[in-house]
Amino acid sequence: MLAHAPDIFGCVDREGIIIFVNEACKGITGYTSTELIGRNYLDFVHPDDHMHTIAAVEEAFETSRKVSFENRFAHRDGHIVTVHWSGIWSEDQHTLHCIGRDITAQKIQQTRLQQSEQYYRALFDNSPDIMFVEDRNGVITKVNQRFRAAFGVSDQQIIGSHVSRVLLPEMAFVNEISLKQTLLGKATRFDLELEQHGETRVFDVEKHPIVVDNEIVRVQTIAKDITPIVRSYTTIQQQAHELNTILESITDAFIALDSESRFTYVNSVFAKHEGYKKHEMIGRCIWEVFPRIVSSLFHRKCHEVAASGAPAHFEEYFPHTGLTYEFSIYPSEKGVSVYFIDVTEQRKTKQELEKLSLVASKSTNGVVIMNNERRIEWVNEGFTRLTGYTLEEAIGKRPIEFLAHEQTDLAALDSVREQLLDRKPVFYEVLNRTKCGEELWLSIENVPVQDENGETVQYVAIQSDITERVKTRKELQKLSLVASKTNNSVIIADKDWKIEWVNDGFTKLMGYTMQEAVGKRPSEFLHNHNTDRTAYEALEAELLSGKPISFEVINVTKDQEEVWVKVDITSTFDKNNKLEQFIEVHTDITALKEKELELSRLAQDLYRQNKDLQQFTYIVSHNLRAPVANILGLAGLLDKVGKASPLFSKSLNNLQESVLRLDNVVRDMNTILNIRDSKITLEREQVDVKLIMQQVLHSFQDQISECGGEFVDLLQEGLLVNANKAYLYSILQNLLSNAIKYRSEERVLQVRVRGCANAVHGVNVEFSDNGSGFDMEKAGDNVFKLYKRFHTDQKGNGIGLYLVKAHVDAMGGTVDVNSYVGVGTTFNVHFPNV
Repeated sequence: MLAHAPDIFGCVDREGIIIFVNEACKGITGYTSTELIGRNYLDFVHPDDHMHTIAAVEEAFETSRKVSFENRFAHRDGHIVTVHWSGIWSEDQHTLHCIGRDITAQKIQQTRLQQSEQYYRALFDNSPDIMFVEDRNGVITKVNQRFRAAFGVSDQQIIGSHVSRVLLPEMAFVNEISLKQTLLGKATRFDLELEQHGETRVFDVEKHPIVVDNEIVRVQTIAKDITPIVRSYTTIQQQAHELNTILESITDAFIALDSESRFTYVNSVFAKHEGYKKHEMIGRCIWEVFPRIVSSLFHRKCHEVAASGAPAHFEEYFPHTGLTYEFSIYPSEKGVSVYFIDVTEQRKTKQELEKLSLVASKSTNGVVIMNNERRIEWVNEGFTRLTGYTLEEAIGKRPIEFLAHEQTDLAALDSVREQLLDRKPVFYEVLNRTKCGEELWLSIENVPVQDENGETVQYVAIQSDITERVKTRKELQKLSLVASKTNNSVIIADKDWKIEWVNDGFTKLMGYTMQEAVGKRPSEFLHNHNTDRTAYEALEAELLSGKPISFEVINVTKDQEEVWVKVDITSTFDKNNKLEQFIEVHTDITALKEKELELSRLAQDLYRQNKDLQQFTYIVSHNLRAPVANILGLAGLLDKVGKASPLFSKSLNNLQESVLRLDNVVRDMNTILNIRDSKITLEREQVDVKLIMQQVLHSFQDQISECGGEFVDLLQEGLLVNANKAYLYSILQNLLSNAIKYRSEERVLQVRVRGCANAVHGVNVEFSDNGSGFDMEKAGDNVFKLYKRFHTDQKGNGIGLYLVKAHVDAMGGTVDVNSYVGVGTTFNVHFPNV
């Protein structure tokens, strides 16, 4: 024990000669015990520490009381080691017994703490800010020079008082509230107004908790005078408000950029147009916020105006937004100012008219030009083909007067009319009737044409026949109505498995809305690592040939919950027999699968209970019946034999042995029952495997020493397993006991134990010996069964390995064994992560 102790244990005689010291001296002083024994201890003590060391030793000699002191030793390599000593004089042995502990690291840390404390005091006392410290009751315990000067008080006047003594009542209340919040563990900040020399000064105050041993013991307050900043800020705010009022009143979008192209101002028109809040843009570079305009004319013009100082006016079209802007850029002292308006609609109208003039006469679509009263001025041949009406029949009339169907949505047309009056292009669908009386669905783009004054002078309408499309859409709507009413999940996907539509049942089951699902493949967001993709892949060929398929698979919901679904998929083909779509129906079978798993668990429990029943049947029929029969026979014999007979004494001894065997069997049965019953309520904790192994080894140390054996502990330090401590002890005890009991007579016993942990698979412990081993093939599956023994030359009851297996099983682990006759045995015990 002394050989492995971290502290120095030594003995010194009356003359100061070292007569004993353990090997810990080498780790602390660099000298071995051999080098120290016989030398005077003062040879190794720092000269400056000789006097008080001698005094302490003399005190121990004279009083025989325990003495404690510190001194410095000169290490073998030259550096100084500080040691704390405890010693007591033994009058019987005429020896001073000493224990020395290396406290060099603590001394260094203590010096650093003292330096830090001095540094903090210097900062605290000389800070230009007001600083003070309060205890948990708000009593001031420390103030700095700035505090004393600001409030005209001394330490004697303020220490032990509340800060409310020098604050106005309302400010004292704010400080008290902030103190309470800080004591809850969070730093607080507030503004404080103080009257000093006839003027009001504003301070930015911060309170910080002072934590010692995880407990808030005090609060430190720092108050910085920000009066000049507040006054400047107030002036700037007034000026900024006036300028902001002007810029916000204009109808154009306005921005100001500095020399680094960062936003210094944006008005509400610009922020609303770009979809940002004003504060989100200030300070950000315009080219980082809108990277797609870096190569634009606007980008080049901003740099040219900033460099030349000459304003610029121009228009630019932006393809990524489809918008056209009219810009005015002016130089400013710190950058540029930009005014711009959206002229997209005006330019689009002009471009549309240019296109119409070219294609109207050639287009297969219907083209109608109307005056500002929406009366027809001209139609093309495409209009005549669609409706059956010629230009002569249509001119001067409004389209609704001769094309309206009795089911035409007049309210929708009123909405179209209002948008046209607002000079906006309109896209809409309408049901019409042809000259022959047939239904005609038209998709119409109606564009108002404006003059130079912005007044609408004409309307141009382009008509496309969508009758077949509307019929198809209505059929799909009927199908979607049916699908939406089912509780099952329905997915319609294109030939590439990209989702086109899902029903409400899909949303209820999987949590995704149609907007979230459309355009994605089901495998992209419904599968996880537990999804068996081979279930579909095995049937894919049948599906592509036109046959419906069905399988079961795990999907994952939006909330990452796993659900079991039965999947039925049907493929659809067009009139040319080309694949068009897949229709996939999901049925939630999670509850059914859970019942199947529950039945499986019940079956396993029944199997285990049946196995236990067979085991007890074996015990009763073999191990219990034999001693009971012997006891009954001997009891009957004792009735017939006299006590003086030698047979009586022999029979009585045999009766006692039978009773002992019966007691052992009953004890074994009780152990087995306890293990089985504890599987449900077994208490577990994080257990240090190496520590338990050392405890077991201690109990067998004498036996190992007697046989000259060697135990090699290769377990990792800090190897933890979630287990029952008593069960783990029993497992390691039985394995070590068997290794010693069944050691080989041909070689020295060697036992090795090693272990490792894995974050995924758990903890594995390997226990091996070089003992006599046993025939694995002959043992078969009886290795861990009750009362099975494989060495007849040694005493034993055949329950040790049964207990190992039972204890491991109870903790959810596994154990396996490899053994070779004349070589040895290796057990591998695995504990899963919990």
